Amino acid sequence: MRNYESMYVIDATLTDEQVDSVIAKYTKLIADKGGEVQAVGRWDKRRLAYEVKGRREGIYILMFFTGDPAVAKELDRIFRISDDVFRHLITRVEPQHVDTSRIEHPQAAAEAGPEEPVAEVAEETEAPVEEPASEAPAEEPAAEATEETGAEEAAVEPEA
Repeated sequence: MRNYESMYVIDATLTDEQVDSVIAKYTKLIADKGGEVQAVGRWDKRRLAYEVKGRREGIYILMFFTGDPAVAKELDRIFRISDDVFRHLITRVEPQHVDTSRIEHPQAAAEAGPEEPVAEVAEETEAPVEEPASEAPAEEPAAEATEETGAEEAAVEPEA
């Protein structure tokens, strides 16, 4: 059995329940083919670098699993014909490079489902406290940008 890492992008307009069902569908597919899902990480909605199939945003799903090469090949085939996934990548990884410590495990995610919103609220209340400290350094690069712009304008004037 080999270790694989799969990253796939799904439509950002899906609800949480629909996203969970898409993840469950591919997790079940791997299990049915004789593989084992080690961890599944669901990233937030992210803006794509360019428009893909008419979409500008997507939800990234990262999944680590073990299985035979036939499992990865079948998952790739299903990703290609699926309407749920509009971009995907499956890579083989060495066991020492698999770090699932920062990703939820499928069993733990199912048990911790109701408790997650409470943890998210606590994180959100802490975030505004840190914002004023990050605003001061943001002003310094803006001042540098105006100095650079002035230097560029001076360089442009002799050409004219």
